[in-house]
Order: sequence, then structure tokens, then C-alpha cells
Amino acid sequence: MEANHCSLAPKSWMVREKYIRPLTTEEWVEKMMDADPEFPPDFAEAFESQLSLSDSPSLCRPVYSKKGLEHKADLQQHLFPVPPGHLQCTPESLWKELSLQHEGLKELIHKQMQPFSQGIVILSRSWAVDLNLQEKPGVICDALLIAQNSTPILYTILREQDAESQDYCTRTAFTLKQKLVNMGGYTGKVCVKAKVLCLRPESSTEALEAAVSPMDYPASYSLAGTQHMEALLQSLVIVLLGFRSLLSDQLGCEVLNLLTAQQYEIFSRSLLKNRELFVHGLPGSGKTIMAMKIMEKIRNVFQCEAHRILYVCENQPLRNFISVRNICQAETRKTFLRENFEHIQHIVIDEAQNFRTEDGDWYRKAKTITQREKDCPGVLWIFLDYFQTSHLGHSGLPPLSAQYPREELTTVVRNADEIAKYIQQEMQLIIENPPINIPHGYLAILSEAKWVPGVSGNKKIIKNFTLEQIVTYVADTCRCFFERGYSPKDVAVLVSTVTEVEQYQSKLLKAMRKKMVVPLSDACDMLGDHIVLDSVRRFSGLERNIVFGIHPRTADPAILPNILICLASRAKQHLYIFL
Repeated sequence: MEANHCSLAPKSWMVREKYIRPLTTEEWVEKMMDADPEFPPDFAEAFESQLSLSDSPSLCRPVYSKKGLEHKADLQQHLFPVPPGHLQCTPESLWKELSLQHEGLKELIHKQMQPFSQGIVILSRSWAVDLNLQEKPGVICDALLIAQNSTPILYTILREQDAESQDYCTRTAFTLKQKLVNMGGYTGKVCVKAKVLCLRPESSTEALEAAVSPMDYPASYSLAGTQHMEALLQSLVIVLLGFRSLLSDQLGCEVLNLLTAQQYEIFSRSLLKNRELFVHGLPGSGKTIMAMKIMEKIRNVFQCEAHRILYVCENQPLRNFISVRNICQAETRKTFLRENFEHIQHIVIDEAQNFRTEDGDWYRKAKTITQREKDCPGVLWIFLDYFQTSHLGHSGLPPLSAQYPREELTTVVRNADEIAKYIQQEMQLIIENPPINIPHGYLAILSEAKWVPGVSGNKKIIKNFTLEQIVTYVADTCRCFFERGYSPKDVAVLVSTVTEVEQYQSKLLKAMRKKMVVPLSDACDMLGDHIVLDSVRRFSGLERNIVFGIHPRTADPAILPNILICLASRAKQHLYIFL
């Protein structure tokens, strides 16, 4: 009797690590049924889909951005606009710099572009690094051509060709093609041709076309016009600006977010030319995300292992949070000053405004370590925000006038509208009466701030509650949130000191047990399914969707607005403060 064809395994295959293998029935069904993650109701209102699984290739992950931020189409128009009727090289600053540094480069690029009438040439010191591959020494630059009536072409310009240059260019082009589809969600026919160009000292040039394919691609693989070019460039935006969202840990599946244009422009700076950089960032502007991205870039630019990169912060919870990413060695300031770290070459420092000098000069030590190798000094990037200073002591940072070169992150992406307004009010109090350890020159950063609107949430100030009333209110409110689809890992309860953590823990647990069974833990385990109960200071650099702040105070009233900013900026959507 003939077998029922419905019971046969599907005839589908997948390429994984250069090998082709058939999909099992279970794998095929899983991919056919794959859907975007289900957000709690408030989440759905706060985020906008940039790439949905329903209309994307099977290996894609969903991409979301906070509502109010630039859409991928807006980012494409800002970063990679397609000019009408001519070719344009971008970024213009890099194009001018490379042209001045390398005689004959401009003529070489122009010669290669002569057959094309419209499009964009995207220059990079290393497209390999941009795609999370290792940089190749000797590469002057890479140039990606996206032009009308042509397939994309990746040019690698070298000083001297060697046996590996062809493989490097081909591998980079192939990786770009894969990521445009599997990460960027491009659904059109696509290939990326590779071409190696050698720029000789005497300005003579030689070109060798890499054998990306043994045959010419059909005309359907060429980009027919502006609409097709922009569709591919929007996928490129996701490839270059996409990063694993912190939402992934909460939702239990991988979700991508996009860097803002401002974050990307800082991230794309040359590490070889910006080995030391101070990054000033407003609360919620993405400093810690940027720190993680920069450490990934360091690994590829300098071809070093994770144990050669050191991340330093003030508190253990943030150190633990970074450690589990396996992109670096992470330590607190105290450990950094106590140990030798002879194997470290590159250092990234986060939340530097809360560092102290009681255990030694951390800045001098960091400079000494990163400058040990005179021929190839390491990277030292320092992230800070004086508005979130939590003490009146000396931080050990150099004077503001000596914090150079520096960049600013002024687009606030984290907080709901009501919380953002509250943070702005507290910042204004600091501007009117700044503490002695906040440089007056730093306060001008607020005039450049861009607060992204459009995300609903709430901020509630509650006064004169007793301890019993507070824990009952917290328990009741959590129960309501959990009924709406939130989980314990969305909640943080923050107090002023570690001593108060012990004071509130038993009473809060008792109140919780009357409503539900929910575990509590400190912030050292941010990935666990529990409510965080910790101090505001130890929670610095971390975030939760729902934050309860209980009796925030400080030994010196002069920095109370700073403490309230530290507290409020930890909450993404819902903030409750008991005064």
C-alpha cells in the first residue's frame, strides 16, 4: 500500500557552518510556526516593530525599537541616503581623511565608480570589524558600493597584496550577504561581489576581482532603482546598528534593538585614532550598552581575547551582569586597585562618576596599564554622568577641561514620559544649586538633551506611609502587575542602604506571601526570576520595568536630587517613590 505523503519528512535543508543538512520534521514545524514574542500589554505600547518574523527569512530574529526613536527607514535616510542622479561617498569626514592620508586613493575610487551613475559608497576602515569579524592588518579601507543596475560590490583597498587578501575580501563579502538576509531580513535576491585593490606607493594601482561566484549573476540580482537600494540599505541598518536587547533575558527569546544614530556615530569611531575617550551620557542614554559594544569591537580591531579586556565599575551587581556576557574580564574598582592585571591591555570604565580615591588613584593605574606597550597602546574609554553622582567625595576623574577627547550621549532612550519629566525636574534643581563635586561646565549637556516621547507609563510619589503600609502597597501593586502579564524579574525594590535591605526583606516577604509566592534576591543575580531588593547605589547601571524606591535619602542633602535621579532612571515604565 502506498505510503501517505503527508507523513513524510519535509524536503527542506539548512546551511550551518558550511555544511548542508536536512531539517527534521520537528525543526521544520518550529520554523513554520515561529512568531514574534508576546509582550505584556504595556511593553507592546512602548516598543515598535522594525522587523517581524512573519515577513522575514527563517533565521531572522525580531527587531524592536523604543517608540519615538528613529525607524530603520529614518536611520537609513540619516546615515546612508541615496542621492538622486549621482554617486556619493559616506561618511564624508572619513572620505576626506583617507583621501588626505593616502595619495592616489581618491583617483582609484573614482576610476572604479565610473561605470555607475547613482548610488552610495559606504567607507569603513574595516568592514570586517563592522560585521564582527577580525580586522586584517594592512587594509587601508573597505568600500561598499550600492548602485543602481548593479549588485553590491565590496572593495578592499590594501597597501600590498598578500596570499590572504583575496580570502579576507571574499569572506567579508560573504558574511555581509549572510547578515543582510539572516539578520537584516532582506528578502530580495542578493549577492555581494568582492574586489581587491592595491594602492602602490608610486600611485599605480592593480585590481583583482575575487571569485565570489564562478558565474555571472542574473540581472534580477542587480538593484533596479532607488526603492530597491533603500530596501537593502534598511537591512544594512539592522546589521550595523542591531544588538542583542536586554529584553531577551526577560522574554526568554532573542530580540534585537537598534542603536540610535548618535550611539552609532560614536561606536563607529576609529579605535586606533581614539584609544582614550571620555563619553558623557545623560541618564538612560545607553552608556552601558555602548560599553559592551565597544568591548566587542576591541576584540576584533586588536585581535585579542576577552581576558585581555577589563571592564571596571563600582558595584558588584553591574560587574556580575557584564561578566556573564563573556566579552571581557569584569571587576569592581576596589579589586582593580588591589590586583596587578599584568595580562590586561584594554580597559573600559563605566559609571566613573561614582568612583572614589580612598583605595588609590584608579585613573593613573588605568592609564599606566593601557600605555605599557609603547608601540601599540591599549584602549581606555570612560563612561560617566555627573548627574548621577552619589557622593560628595573626589571621584578620581581628571578635571573636566582635561577630559579630552570626549563625546556626549544626549538622546534619552530608556524611560517612559512621566518618569523622564520627573528626571528633568530633578536635573533642573541640580543646575540651580549644583553640588561642589559636579563641574559647572558639565551642566550645559542638558541643553542638548533629546527626550524621546511617546511611551506610556507612570510615576507616583507617596508620602507619610508607615513601613507596614509600604510593604502592603508594594505587594498589592506587584500582584496587579503580575496579573497583567509581568513577572518578578520586571520588578526592583530599592532602598537607601544595605542595612535597610535587611530591615525590609523579612517584612516584604511576609506581605508577598499573603498575596503570592515570590522570591526576593539582591541585584547580584539580575537574570533570576525574582524581585530585586537592594540599595539605589548598588543598582547603579542596571534597570527594571517597575521600580519602587523606599525613603531615598543621603547623608548630605546637597546630593539628594542626584540620588533621586539615580533611582528614577532605573525605572523604564513604572516608578513609585515613598517619601
